[in-house]
Amino acid sequence: MLEQEGFVYKESGLGTKVLSNLTLLGQHNYMPVSQVPTLSKRILEGSIYSYLHKKLHIKFGGVFRRIKADLPDKYDRQYLGANESTPILEIVQIVWTNSGVNLEYSRSRNLYSNRSYIMVETSN
Repeated sequence: MLEQEGFVYKESGLGTKVLSNLTLLGQHNYMPVSQVPTLSKRILEGSIYSYLHKKLHIKFGGVFRRIKADLPDKYDRQYLGANESTPILEIVQIVWTNSGVNLEYSRSRNLYSNRSYIMVETSN
């Protein structure tokens, strides 16, 4: 679902695994209308990041991610099938452009078994 709330788009949804119809994550994304004025449902059905880079020529300057373990809330139990003690992986992300403008705030919650992160650091 895509809603325009004042000056911010809010996209909420559940990610599903097509073959098993299993809900993998609950997610909320926010983007300023001023930065993405032509956002549509059709764009969201494809790759929003491809649209930002290729059509709007927006370059990312950085990202902040907070990854933490949590206990399930009522939505995790309802939509993800978690029980009272199922570990939840929560990711909060803020993306900004190379000019320093905040472009996206997102929060996703996943069952511990459905998502992982690999981090690689290199030096120049």
